[in-house]
Amino acid sequence: MSYLAEPAKCAMKSPLARLFGLCAFVAGIAAATCPPASAQSPLGLTSNAIPASAALAITHGPFLQAPSETGFTVSWATSRKCVSRVEYRLESSEHWLTNIPVHHGLVDADVTVQNVPLTGLEPGTPYRYRVVSREIAEFKPYKVTYGATVTSPEHRFTTLDARKPATNFVVVNDRHENVAPLVASLASVDWTSVNLVFLNGDMVNWVKDELQLYRCVVDPCVESFATRIPLVYVRGNHDTRGSFARRLLDYFLTDSGRYYYTFRHGPLLFLVLDSGEDKGDENIEYSGLVDFEPYLRREVEWLARQIHDPAFQKAPFRVCVMHIPPGQTADPKFIRPQWLLDNVVPLLNRGKVDLLICGHTHHYAIQPAGQNGLNFPMIIGGTETVIRCDVTADLIRVTATDRSGHQLPQPPPIKVSR
Repeated sequence: MSYLAEPAKCAMKSPLARLFGLCAFVAGIAAATCPPASAQSPLGLTSNAIPASAALAITHGPFLQAPSETGFTVSWATSRKCVSRVEYRLESSEHWLTNIPVHHGLVDADVTVQNVPLTGLEPGTPYRYRVVSREIAEFKPYKVTYGATVTSPEHRFTTLDARKPATNFVVVNDRHENVAPLVASLASVDWTSVNLVFLNGDMVNWVKDELQLYRCVVDPCVESFATRIPLVYVRGNHDTRGSFARRLLDYFLTDSGRYYYTFRHGPLLFLVLDSGEDKGDENIEYSGLVDFEPYLRREVEWLARQIHDPAFQKAPFRVCVMHIPPGQTADPKFIRPQWLLDNVVPLLNRGKVDLLICGHTHHYAIQPAGQNGLNFPMIIGGTETVIRCDVTADLIRVTATDRSGHQLPQPPPIKVSR
């Protein structure tokens, strides 16, 4: 839902704005929001506002996720329940637009976790944005009382673009709540030309609660890059554990609403796969509360269709990011690596994937193409590894470093073979 911002005006033209008494949602300039007032809606519902309170704050974020050529989702958290919006504009324009999240006719409201999708953007185009949240002090069926408004500084992002001749991305994995080494790793990265960052699973030991996800994952990323460079969270086996694991997609959104999908940027088509748990569904560790076998079968069926999609086949390069590496294991209880080798790798070979990036083992490793049934090279990130890929129209160059930025052994460059 987008509106042209007119900072000098405060007229509530849309029925939505009149209903909620939020003229700032239409005005679009957070620094000069309309003063608190009582408003009578066209439906006869009263909405009262109260003076601003210093207690309201943006506690985490904002950060970018679910990237595409025509949009992003902007996410953040607030200290109190709010109704929120994102104001954005072309970097080349002074005209602000406003996006308000709406589901099934209802504006997202009375929440502390804010996720606002921006859609209909131009590919490969720089934008400016800021997030605005207004406190809902009291939410009654026929009267809503509003409180303070909080606004972030302006940030910049650029949409993805399949026409771009080159791109760069970074992958980290298996940090298991070790925040200090993660911060050090991210500080070692030259972010100048990086377009995407993949968190390739197991960033926590198990998914306990909201604060854990923010403190251990989101906050270090926001400090380093995530206000301007989108993050892509790839689910690992530890991310399936804990009662809050069932809410992971509420915090790390995807365009597809699934943990497996594809998207394109520059010469690369990214294939993000979910490798599930590392042991069988019947394992006592899971207490009968997982059912990965049919889920992963459906993912394989989807992948079998995806590799025949024209967009998949026409991409100069295809890179798969998946947490658990396929292969053979000595301990029979860890079934997943062999399962992936038997069920996923044949499709990756058939789809002519150029590179597989994994984690899980906690040890950095390079497996050249042609080994263990894989027709493509596989890079496995360790617990303190930063993997960077610099991609042109005919070459992928992989660089791996430790958390201090010192280079590790490098795989040979990958050349386009089509």
